[in-house]
Amino acid sequence: MSTSLRTRLLGLALVGLQGLIFLAVALTALLDGPGLEGSLWLGSTLVLLGLLGMFWSGKDLGRALTPMPTPNGAGLAAGGIYGYVRHPMYAAIIVIGFGLAIGSGKLWTLVSAVVMLVFFDLKTRVEEGYLVRTYPGYSDYAARTGKFLPGVGKRRIR
Repeated sequence: MSTSLRTRLLGLALVGLQGLIFLAVALTALLDGPGLEGSLWLGSTLVLLGLLGMFWSGKDLGRALTPMPTPNGAGLAAGGIYGYVRHPMYAAIIVIGFGLAIGSGKLWTLVSAVVMLVFFDLKTRVEEGYLVRTYPGYSDYAARTGKFLPGVGKRRIR
């Protein structure tokens, strides 16, 4: 199997898994299950902030927007919200997931949101390997920019 085919299959698998995990978060919020103390107001606020973050990061990513972990050749987005956070789209989706968990007050939604956080942490490691190989300045950018939150999770230069 060629490297490009293997890369494409890995990308498709990650995108598919991402969709399944988000579906699990959404469905567990709707289904009966063990409950926690929830807050519809706080949960709704987080979902709205996450949606705002998704649209903002999509706007700033522009033509470089792709669900695949490999760059699409449109260039590196390092301005706008990407000047503060390397993966604001993923951070926004994580905020939505935790908003659904808090709003629904469901234990399994919280567990699914934590799984989603871990998944995005792992997906970004794969993605950043491609970004380092594609864009010569990515390592320096990642060393000064937080992963999901400003200043938190800066990448060590290797």
